[in-house]
Amino acid sequence: MSEFSNLLIECFRNYNIWFLSIIIVLQCIGIPTGASLLVMASGAFAYAGEFNAVSLLLEIWFFSWVGDNIAYIMWRFIGDKVLNRHSKIKFYIQPKIFKAKNYLSKHGRSSVFFSRFIISAMGPFINATAGLSRYKFWTFSLFVALGELFWTCIYLGLGYWFGDSFETIIPIVTGFGQFITYIAILIIALYFFIKAIRNKKSKH
Repeated sequence: MSEFSNLLIECFRNYNIWFLSIIIVLQCIGIPTGASLLVMASGAFAYAGEFNAVSLLLEIWFFSWVGDNIAYIMWRFIGDKVLNRHSKIKFYIQPKIFKAKNYLSKHGRSSVFFSRFIISAMGPFINATAGLSRYKFWTFSLFVALGELFWTCIYLGLGYWFGDSFETIIPIVTGFGQFITYIAILIIALYFFIKAIRNKKSKH
């Protein structure tokens, strides 16, 4: 592991769940902090008896849910203020927000849910999009909770299952996550490309 990863793990061992909660919330906002790695490490520590696995699961799940909701609220209210102050940015962004709103009205639940664990790299982007487009908060919060439960169970479970050798699966998990993200981006790009072609044909 890198020196940064070792530093994260050492800080977690010293400051426990409070440090991990900050790391998780920051990642939900969009700052890459290595939260997934740290959750796996916490699972390994639970396997070794340093932490209670059930308590860890509930705490990680809760702070993940809180972090996503903070990100949503931040983009919903701060985003509005920024756009209202800068008319040029608003003129450029507003049509995209309208398209995002239409997309989320059709696919919002699945987008929020699956971006928590299958394509977790898209999570902060979905949080921002949901906030800016004023997607229904309670629907967002519910599917965030469900998706983050899967994310917590997967990464905490991997760390617990592999125990002291959890470091050996980090490259595999990281590579798989990147692969899924690239595939998801490709599918989304193809979807909008095909949709644009159909719209052009329908106009002629």
